[in-house]
Amino acid sequence: MSLKELIRKDCIELDTPVEEKRELIRRMVTKLAQTGIVTDAEGVTGALLERERVMSTGIGGGVAIPHAQSPSVKALAVSLSRPRQGIDFESLDEKPVQLVFMIVGPEERGGFIRILARISRLLYSGGLQARLLEARTPDDVITIVGEEEERLRT
Repeated sequence: MSLKELIRKDCIELDTPVEEKRELIRRMVTKLAQTGIVTDAEGVTGALLERERVMSTGIGGGVAIPHAQSPSVKALAVSLSRPRQGIDFESLDEKPVQLVFMIVGPEERGGFIRILARISRLLYSGGLQARLLEARTPDDVITIVGEEEERLRT
C-alpha cells in the first residue's frame, strides 16, 4: 500500500486560507466527506480534535499528521493541506506547521500505523517536504509523492 495510492487528489489543497488548527481539520474532513470516504464529518472531526487534545500531531519541522480511526470512515484515506501561512499546531518544536497530512481510516481495518510510518520515512529521508512546499497543483503533489516513494525503493 503506497501513499500515492491512498492520497486523495480531490482532497489536496494548496495555499489553504485558514489560520488555526481546528478550522483546518474541519476543512480537511469536509473535503473527505464530499468524496464519500467520511459519512459523519462531525464525528470524524471530533475524533481528530480529541486526538489533538490528548497530544498534538505536530511532529516538528513544520509538519503535522492528524489521524483518527472511526466507524464513520469507509476506507483508509490520506488528504494533504498546505496552509497559506504557517499554523500553530502546538508542535514540540513550537514551529508553525506548513504541511498537514491527514490520515483517516475505519476502526476495523489495518494499515493505519504503516501509513503513518511511511509518511514519516518519506519526510525524513529526502526532499519530499521541500518539494511539496513548491508544488503548484494536486497533480504535482501526486507526482512528487510517487517519485519520492520510488526513490526509497531503489
